[in-house]
Amino acid sequence: MIVETSPETVPRERSAREWQTIAVLGALMAVEACVLWWLQGTWLEADSAFAWAGVPGLLIGAGWWWHVVRHMSEYRDLPVRWPLVVCQIVAFGGLMAALGRVAEAPLRDALRDGQSMLLVGGAAAAWLVATLVALVPRVGLAGELLAVSAASAAFGAAVVGNAYLTQRCWGFTSGTTMWLVEALLAPFADGPVIRPRPFVVGTETFAVEIEHKCSGFQGIGLVSTLLAGYLWWFRRGLRFPQALLLVPIGVVLIWVANLVRITALILVGIYLSPKIAVDGFHSTAGWIAFVTVGLGTIWAASRMPFFTKLEPLETGGSWAGPGGIREADGRGTPHAFLATPACVVPFLALTAITMLTRAFSSGFDVLYPVRVATVAIVLWSLRAAYPLRGWRFSFVPVAIGAVSFAVWMLLAPGPGLDEAAAALDPVRFGEPWAFLWLVARVIGSVVTVPIAEELFFRGFLVRRCIDMDADRVPVGQLTWLAFIVSSVAFGALHGEAWLAGVIVGMLFAGALAWRRSLADAVVAHATTNALLSAYVIGTGSWTQWG
Repeated sequence: MIVETSPETVPRERSAREWQTIAVLGALMAVEACVLWWLQGTWLEADSAFAWAGVPGLLIGAGWWWHVVRHMSEYRDLPVRWPLVVCQIVAFGGLMAALGRVAEAPLRDALRDGQSMLLVGGAAAAWLVATLVALVPRVGLAGELLAVSAASAAFGAAVVGNAYLTQRCWGFTSGTTMWLVEALLAPFADGPVIRPRPFVVGTETFAVEIEHKCSGFQGIGLVSTLLAGYLWWFRRGLRFPQALLLVPIGVVLIWVANLVRITALILVGIYLSPKIAVDGFHSTAGWIAFVTVGLGTIWAASRMPFFTKLEPLETGGSWAGPGGIREADGRGTPHAFLATPACVVPFLALTAITMLTRAFSSGFDVLYPVRVATVAIVLWSLRAAYPLRGWRFSFVPVAIGAVSFAVWMLLAPGPGLDEAAAALDPVRFGEPWAFLWLVARVIGSVVTVPIAEELFFRGFLVRRCIDMDADRVPVGQLTWLAFIVSSVAFGALHGEAWLAGVIVGMLFAGALAWRRSLADAVVAHATTNALLSAYVIGTGSWTQWG
């Protein structure tokens, strides 16, 4: 049951066709995107450049979502115009036919031919126009949607161009980077620092070769793009021109962080384990640096009057108490509300500690119990913010969780090679450590992870899609837009198992809508993970745990 109400007005009578056009076209374009993604790895023989093209595509999707939210009343009741939907499908077929003409050679070679570029470009433009015509309620909105698409595509192209441009800068700063890493490493190394070949630095015990991919300039591109987006989206609350200083500050910080990352990588290889340094720390430390510098810079700037127009906090709020219950309408009907920090902080803690534990692990996440303890402490410290009064157990969420487990087993990637499964088998640690690790792993899968993820995806993201101020939306309220966005985001979190993640996310959203209870979504999620844990332990398919 998906309910559409406004937290500020008297609920109106539902229409049977609410969000039908958005749902139909959204599902159709999702299928088309999956077809294109499948073709890039098989039929078209495209390389990573095709994958980079997905960045503007994702930003265009975000821009369309913003446009729909702005004109929600017009899109909500728009009926499905099936002849226009058929035209959109035909246009996609035309695009497929155009791509088929250039499929005899690799895509990057075929697109060098002007005729092929014109053919594919014209077919793509026709596909876009047919989609817009099928989507917009009136002609006046088509111009705005085109402008949003162009701006999103331009920003996405800037992201991609920034990434490629910053990689080319490695040749200008490589000497300085190598020299500074050597200076930082010397006081802590177990012997004299050596540089036997260009771009190789370390000691006789452990040394690394620094390529342009690991030079830190991708981080510079990501941080500068993140901060540029922050300056644009929050421009009304920032002080200019001094706020422009945030970009060079972020660039300098991420470059310094990369020097520390390379030095730490070598020290981990020397004193801890070369395997952990290569398999764990190397692949994770860059993201830790990016998240720390990017979000840390934004957080610090938001609290500094030099950069931000700070406003006094409002007092006299409508919260009835720590249980998060307040009056939602004029009839005195109480609804459960959750503050945004209570929904977001546990998930952020889970993400951060996951990155840290994986950085110091080699394949097998031996530090998983630390992850469970950290999230449990955060949840316990916020326990007063979670309204559980009046919730009653039901077997419906359990059944939804069982169905979700079946979907996951059907659609998720199969078990890995025997060697990979053996590397993740905790039994090799011997008793009692293997047993204790398994207990912590099951507790994390069944308790802390479902709570943290449901608080974020069904507790925060769903309400954020309904209202810019998520705190004003009662828990359990759901729209088609929130249903789709939260489910797709949940699927994206699961990497290669994204399709299974999307469908399972939809089922968990259904558990939320059944009684408008976030606890039901948590129970469904916990049931799925409990069944998966039992399957993994019973069959030894350790790769299914990831």
